Amino acid sequence: MYERGFIKNIVVIVIILTVVFLSQQLYFREYGKTLYSQIKPQTEAYWLKTVDWLENNIYSRVSGEVESKSTIIQQEINKQKNNIMQNVWGKIKNYSASIFSKFSGTFVQ
Repeated sequence: MYERGFIKNIVVIVIILTVVFLSQQLYFREYGKTLYSQIKPQTEAYWLKTVDWLENNIYSRVSGEVESKSTIIQQEINKQKNNIMQNVWGKIKNYSASIFSKFSGTFVQ
């Protein structure tokens, strides 16, 4: 069972590589142009249908969820920025204090 799937995948890979190789050859350029011009209107129609379906079914659901979560995400980003700044400032303060302690001979906290 697994061998059949493996062989099928190998055949698909070989076909894809063959198409990619042949598409780069000069003598197949005219054939590719005519094929593209014949397929283009059909693919544009499918693409427009796909975009409409995504806008109607997916985007309407996701956009409301994104708006409701954006304030929570913004608060978390600000919280993380503040934590980073406090951490960096603490390390700078400790480093400066240790250098000052070495030069002055006194202990600084």
